[in-house]
Amino acid sequence: MSIAISAITSQKWAEDLRKFSGYDGVVNYWLADSGERQSLGMSGREVKYIRKVFDRLDQITSLDFEEKDSRAKSDIDFYCVDSLNGNAIGVATSNRSWYDIEWVDRLGGELARIEAWVIAHEIGHTLGLDHPNSKPYDRRYDTMDTIMSYNYTGFRGFTDSDTAALQSLWS
Repeated sequence: MSIAISAITSQKWAEDLRKFSGYDGVVNYWLADSGERQSLGMSGREVKYIRKVFDRLDQITSLDFEEKDSRAKSDIDFYCVDSLNGNAIGVATSNRSWYDIEWVDRLGGELARIEAWVIAHEIGHTLGLDHPNSKPYDRRYDTMDTIMSYNYTGFRGFTDSDTAALQSLWS
């Protein structure tokens, strides 16, 4: 089932990213090494996957994504962590001038399917996607409808609805 663009977009998240990135259409990201804050570091597969997500987003939006070698130069920082508060397996947090994305490491050097979904889901938040109707467990939708649903039924990347929503925010 498709979902209305308005049901999965957040103008606030998108506007924050515009502001963080200097309104120039270039989004800088940084991948934390082991020992940076709470980061465990990332496996080669996790790094490759994040780059692949940004390559795909570069194709479907008007944004350009650039990896930086320093947290000081980034708009989105990534951290692979041992645990998060409560039952959370991932979180995107808005700070004063950047986003942090954290996810819980499941397989060490491997990339679990659920980790791939969490990473893409949290990137979606930073670009302005939101949970369906602001209800992550809305029973009418699952991850085959939108990457932003918590009703996980598998993961194949951004859905057609997600792509349309991203294009509405970033074209």
